[in-house]
Amino acid sequence: MTPSATPAILSVLRRHGVLPVLSCSGVAVGMLALRLDWSERASYAFLTWNLFLAWVPYALSLVARLLMARGLGQGWLLTPLALGWLALFPNAPYLLTDFIHLRQRPVVPLWFDAALLALFAATGWLMGLLSLEVWKQWLEERWGRARAWGFVAATSVLCGYGIYLGRVERWNSWDVLAEPGRLLASIGAHLTEPTAFPYLVHLTAGFAALVLVSYAVFETLVTRCRRVALKRA
Repeated sequence: MTPSATPAILSVLRRHGVLPVLSCSGVAVGMLALRLDWSERASYAFLTWNLFLAWVPYALSLVARLLMARGLGQGWLLTPLALGWLALFPNAPYLLTDFIHLRQRPVVPLWFDAALLALFAATGWLMGLLSLEVWKQWLEERWGRARAWGFVAATSVLCGYGIYLGRVERWNSWDVLAEPGRLLASIGAHLTEPTAFPYLVHLTAGFAALVLVSYAVFETLVTRCRRVALKRA
């Protein structure tokens, strides 16, 4: 790494929320460690794995953004990163579905578990929005705002469907490579008879709407904050 590249890297990491994400992740894991010690049970230990899976698409988007910042954003470099990110992106908002595990358990009060799940879910959702922002901005510079928003909308639908596959049908991200035949057969069945699968349409549409609306709010807030920062500078 050359000295001249260091400021650019730090700028990318700061602009795309690495410090807040690290802070939220650290507090979330710390709360979970406290809970495990408090209860002396392994309840919610799976949250660390789900958080790691949420980090993967976020990390891929950061690598892509660093390449873009250094003028290396050609398709042959970004295509595998984009495809990997798109396949793994649902892992970030997926953490919200872990609320299905919330119930009164021995020793630990319910409010603590609710706060724990909320922090993990918020951290995952934040990483999802930050990673989506990378690709949306890149596409907007090349294709224009309308097409970039079309990408956001399509990604939101695919994300909702990915969450359905993971939560309801229990597919994993790596099944794209481990069991592509079975996965494609399942997707084909969903496309031909969507009403035959409970929750498919409603869960997909619900999460698609949540991702799309939350990103719209997120972009509006980020844009306003940057304008304020520019005026103060």
